Amino acid sequence: PYTTLFRSVSPLPNGIELRDESLVMQITALRNTVLRIRAGRDGKLPEDASWATLPEARSASVAVTQDSNASVAGFHTPALHVVVDRATGLLTLCDATGIVLRQDAAPLTFEGDGFDLSATMPTDEHYFGLGDKTGSFDRRKQAFRLWNTDAYAWQESTDPLYKSIPFYLSYRAGTSLGVLIDNTWPSSFDFGKSLDDTFQYRAEGGEPDMYLLYGPSAKEVLADYAWLTGPTPLPPLWALGFQQSRYSYGTQARVLEVASRLRADRIPADAVYLDVDYQFKNRPFTIDTTKFPDLPGMVRTLHQEKFHIVAITDLHIPSLPGQGYVPFDSGTTGDHFVKNPDCTPFVGPVWPGPSVFPDFTRQQTRAWWGHLYKQFTKDGLDGFWNDMNEPSVFDAHLTIPNDVVHRIDEPGFVPRTASHRELHNVYGMENSRATFDGQLALKPDVRPFVLTRASYAGGQRYAATWTGDNSATWNHLDRKSTRL
Repeated sequence: PYTTLFRSVSPLPNGIELRDESLVMQITALRNTVLRIRAGRDGKLPEDASWATLPEARSASVAVTQDSNASVAGFHTPALHVVVDRATGLLTLCDATGIVLRQDAAPLTFEGDGFDLSATMPTDEHYFGLGDKTGSFDRRKQAFRLWNTDAYAWQESTDPLYKSIPFYLSYRAGTSLGVLIDNTWPSSFDFGKSLDDTFQYRAEGGEPDMYLLYGPSAKEVLADYAWLTGPTPLPPLWALGFQQSRYSYGTQARVLEVASRLRADRIPADAVYLDVDYQFKNRPFTIDTTKFPDLPGMVRTLHQEKFHIVAITDLHIPSLPGQGYVPFDSGTTGDHFVKNPDCTPFVGPVWPGPSVFPDFTRQQTRAWWGHLYKQFTKDGLDGFWNDMNEPSVFDAHLTIPNDVVHRIDEPGFVPRTASHRELHNVYGMENSRATFDGQLALKPDVRPFVLTRASYAGGQRYAATWTGDNSATWNHLDRKSTRL
């Protein structure tokens, strides 16, 4: 392992840069209350690109006052004071009154392809966040892994689940600090479970890119988080109402029967969901016209009864060469599917059988995906449900293998290939992004509604989420046993 030790410090207009022979670290102020910490090996910082944070926020800057001397490196803004011990590499963050907000327990350490971070945990400090996780609301004495997983019938101790949100908020004596560690690789957060009163973070790949967001209130931290990763767009008004969904309504007649009963019994409902049974052989962007003989007519009828219709569109595309299945044919022509290391398309079994998977890290693939909704939009469907997008695969891996290759082609990124292991945790978010952008392109004056099962930090820009495949049991209704 390689551990931080700083031999030179250079002032920056908005922070400091620290170096030794091969390590470089920058600590900069994006706002008076928001700091960014980046580090890299081999004497250079990694590419400044992110799936989570907005470019305009990531490049923001405020002037700071330098405080470095022979023993410490540091600076301050009107709200925050940064002090790094030059001999140990330990960082201390305080507010303007001297209250310690965060204190390293050990220096940044590079281990293999990844890195470790740690911080002290005062006995009266509490921790909240990480999004899609079970257990008590306060994360203290708990540990979690970030790796988007199809966790069917999960229970109160199941981990990991469907989403990876590497953001948490600490709270102590009325003061809050937010921490976002923007790393897409498999990672773990340990809030004093393994080592008393010590927070430990481990990333299995990539380089450190961490943001510290000071309140002092939790509301102010979350406002800065929205500034950094993007706000949630206004949803259509109906999406705030009651929504009826289950697995699954087998026929058009059954959908109409359920809707009619909801109205007859005066049960509030604003939306009805169509799960996989409306599709022909579970193939996305198809309609089983035997079971759903007139989908546009059904939609018109339900609209007259003030229902909105949300249809599932899973991302796996069945591999059906020569059978006239447009999503596969057009995706193949456009070279839109992820590939094995030998450059053949990866094929894995899912609901419709052997399937290929779009490479949503390519902007042109997202545009192709969004256009697939054209007919459904004409048919009057109001929203779309992106399920199975961890992604889920029905084999021993449970997902796309780690060595499958993506081809990043994205504004703000240098074009390159990357392993699925690096991009797995953002795959579902980029799927929902493609769906959201597709809806905007097809209906620019209508607010899109997208529901996603998998996501990453920043995913609130594109979709709402739900809790996945929990259990219809009394245990899951018990507020004491299951807390999200």
